[in-house]
Amino acid sequence: MTLKPLWILLAMNLLLSPVPLAVAQSAAQAESPGLVDLRRSLQQLRRSEPIALDVQFKLFGRSGEDKDLQEREGLLQLRLEDSAAGLRMAYAPALIAQLRDEEMAKTIDEDVKNSALNAIGQFDYWEWRELVYPVDQLELMLARYRFLDEAVSSYEGKPARLLRFSLPKEKIDKRYRKYVKKYRNRLLLWIDEQGVPLASELQESGTGRVFIVIGFKFKNAVQMEYQQVGDRLITRRREVKDESEGATMQSERHFISLVSVADEGGN
Repeated sequence: MTLKPLWILLAMNLLLSPVPLAVAQSAAQAESPGLVDLRRSLQQLRRSEPIALDVQFKLFGRSGEDKDLQEREGLLQLRLEDSAAGLRMAYAPALIAQLRDEEMAKTIDEDVKNSALNAIGQFDYWEWRELVYPVDQLELMLARYRFLDEAVSSYEGKPARLLRFSLPKEKIDKRYRKYVKKYRNRLLLWIDEQGVPLASELQESGTGRVFIVIGFKFKNAVQMEYQQVGDRLITRRREVKDESEGATMQSERHFISLVSVADEGGN
């Protein structure tokens, strides 16, 4: 038995499940100049002009029983196109050919460690959304997290404001809440003087028990760097590290998404 899928779903639910905005707002939030500027900038950055992004995913991971961990690595490059027709994921002919060749290679050695096949199954709509539509993700996080404080800071050598948030255990999806005993979740968000998001860092950890006898623990970290392109916001870099273990099983996953705006005439 592996607990990993449970905690992947848990992390998604923590960040993605919508709740009424009024529930999460407090007097402290309403009084924070940084939050006021942030909300205003998010509204201004929700433009929908077409954009194409070239994305590179690097994956490092290992999972299995304590004495028999299977390592894997992966590198995947593709294009995300957002237009009036919706979000489209484009696989270049070279990538399609590479995936075909790797599938054939796995018929000879099923334990190939470095493969685009290892990476391609790790990414879905939720990953794409955080890269192409970070405004949606940030608004959901504002709805769930409790505001703690605001401080003067810097980012990449320039003045910035740092907003700190926390997520209480009571906000975990109710399907998993009863299994979690100890829980901590902190979110740091850097914004510029106009309230435009620059970067964020999320740290999450917890322990619990499933089926009475199976204890588990997990630790997740997500770092994001944002970029303003015209009147919209994109994520230029996303790094995720997550670890979990329970019974005799353990899993580690580390992946980095690097994003650049595609050339208009590029292929």
